[in-house]
Amino acid sequence: MESNSTNTTLTLLAGQMVLAVDCDLLLEPEGPFPLRGARHCHLTELDTDLLGLTAASCVILPLFTLGYDAMTAVELLEDLGYGGRIVVLAPPLPKPAVVEQELRQMGPGTRLILISTR
Repeated sequence: MESNSTNTTLTLLAGQMVLAVDCDLLLEPEGPFPLRGARHCHLTELDTDLLGLTAASCVILPLFTLGYDAMTAVELLEDLGYGGRIVVLAPPLPKPAVVEQELRQMGPGTRLILISTR
C-alpha cells in the first residue's frame, strides 16, 4: 500500500521497539524513511534469541537488498514464529498493493504493511 505520509507512519513506530533488518541507510535522517531509535541487524543475525532479546514489536526490512528480498526475510520471520508487525520499505512501485498482497500471503496477513516512496 503506498503511503501518503511515510514520515507519519514511521513516526508512529518511533514509540515501539523496532528491529531494522539490513536497512540502515534507508532509516538515516537523510534517507527516504528517517526513523531514530531502531535496533539494527543483518538477516544472518536474525534468530529467535535476537527477537526475544529485543522484544521487537515491529520488524522493518527492505523490499530488495543485496543477497535477498523481502520474501526471504518474511519467510524466515514466519519460521521463527515472529508474531509482530512487519513493515517492508520499497522504492516507487507501479502496483504496491499487489506486492503487499503477495507478501501478506506468505503468512503474516495484515500484520505486514508495505510502504512505498513516491
